[in-house]
Amino acid sequence: METDQLIQFIEQKMSMQHIYQPLLIKVLVESGGSATVRQLAQAILELDESQIGYYSKRIKDMPVPVLKRHGVLDRDGDLVSLSVGKLSSDERYRILMLCEQKIRAFMLENGKDVWSARYESDPVSLSTRYEVLKRANKRCELCGVSEGDEGYEDRLPLHVDHIVPRSKGGSNEIDNLQVLCMACNLGKSNRDDTDFR
Repeated sequence: METDQLIQFIEQKMSMQHIYQPLLIKVLVESGGSATVRQLAQAILELDESQIGYYSKRIKDMPVPVLKRHGVLDRDGDLVSLSVGKLSSDERYRILMLCEQKIRAFMLENGKDVWSARYESDPVSLSTRYEVLKRANKRCELCGVSEGDEGYEDRLPLHVDHIVPRSKGGSNEIDNLQVLCMACNLGKSNRDDTDFR
């Protein structure tokens, strides 16, 4: 295809059902004419505000409060900072290597399941969530913590958990749902289908 044909295609023939076509062409042009499928997917991900919103909420709900409680970081609104002072090059390198080792070990143990929570595109309805929480008397059905218990803030909020995980075909039917605190639910992840009711 000649350059003028490409321009004509973009201006006159490209049917827009989504942003994918012009985005891929843009990335390929910026990359000198070729890119891997992974690079193209990353370009789409960079523009996907729904994913950014999803992970922003996950970060605020779990790792930030836990790391703050341990004195690792501070948070001021949307600004998150390490609570340690300026790091030397050696300290920086050592911390980066330790974090990389932890990430790799976890990924080896859990594989692609690490990211499965993001695929919950059909959320439990509010009325079903209400019924499940009412049935469990607003208590974690594994450890027993409830929203009024003091000293357990790192275990809350209560989650409505899929007994058979969504990533393994579980449904949003009330018989497949139980209440777990955040810590129990994240610990269980989608590794098993234990019914704690």
